[in-house]
Amino acid sequence: MQIKRMTIRFDLDNPEDRQAWEYLRGLNPASMNRAVLAIVNQAEQAARIGGMVRGIIREELSAALRQVPVQSVRTEAVSEDGADDTIMDFLNSF
Repeated sequence: MQIKRMTIRFDLDNPEDRQAWEYLRGLNPASMNRAVLAIVNQAEQAARIGGMVRGIIREELSAALRQVPVQSVRTEAVSEDGADDTIMDFLNSF
């Protein structure tokens, strides 16, 4: 069996670090090691699943958007001075 050691430091002025330290400090050494391993493995698995879900959503949206009919939009001509003729016609009706 090959054992690797790792040191972790907690900045107790940081609320997140303090919260993790308080949790781990309440465990006995054997369960502390298992808890850290379980948390790391769960975080890695959640990241992997999140990436898979994002990929599936991206593929499904792309497929759905390819099936949507695209219709070109005709724009109205703008007068030379930059004012829209429709707006001007409406204002002239008063």
